[in-house]
Amino acid sequence: MRILGLVVLYIAVALFGAAALAKLPHVLYGKRIAGQVVDADTGQPIAGAHVAFIWVSGIIPSGFTGHNSRDICYHAAAAVTDKTGHFQVEPWRKWSTYSVYPEEPIALVYAAEYEPAQQPLHQGPSIRPTDRVEERYALKRFSGAVDRRMNSLFFGLANQACAYGGDSQKSLYPMLRAIHAEARTIARTRDEYDTVHVIARLAAKAALAGDPDGPSDDEPLNEFIGKYLK
Repeated sequence: MRILGLVVLYIAVALFGAAALAKLPHVLYGKRIAGQVVDADTGQPIAGAHVAFIWVSGIIPSGFTGHNSRDICYHAAAAVTDKTGHFQVEPWRKWSTYSVYPEEPIALVYAAEYEPAQQPLHQGPSIRPTDRVEERYALKRFSGAVDRRMNSLFFGLANQACAYGGDSQKSLYPMLRAIHAEARTIARTRDEYDTVHVIARLAAKAALAGDPDGPSDDEPLNEFIGKYLK
């Protein structure tokens, strides 16, 4: 029993130490990402496609059991493809006190008339970020009713916010603005217009890079929407 007690004490101390260290300022980073977006059927490049990356990690548990831990997005970066369908996102490093692990990001790809894509750059056990310079995203032409398009735009892309990304979340605004413009054009029903409004709020939040732990204030959001997203 004494040995068991010592083992439990050792584990508890180790977890407490790891949690304490995680809360100290430490470096989070991402590596260079480059590639191409093409039409899945023809292989032709898609110019003007939005390619965004969000770095998401589970919060390192601060308690013994680790219950109630959640995922947060701690960084975002985005690019638009050139006439050959190519894009590039530069590597980044920043100091942070968020209790998260450096992870590989999730890719979000949007182009008008195509199915949105949401694709993790790595699946399986977590690994440290690595250079990825030959990414290839093949998009299928979208075919379907307006309601399915609205759902794919919202649930596939627009609701993937990066609230804890600080100023980096501003990089998501061009993609969200383009999604909002399309959604606003095709919306027909009350529910669809409600979705357009939610997308506008998400775009405004990204552009303003609000602090999720700060005071709630709709006035700046409404002012931004009225000025830029009407």
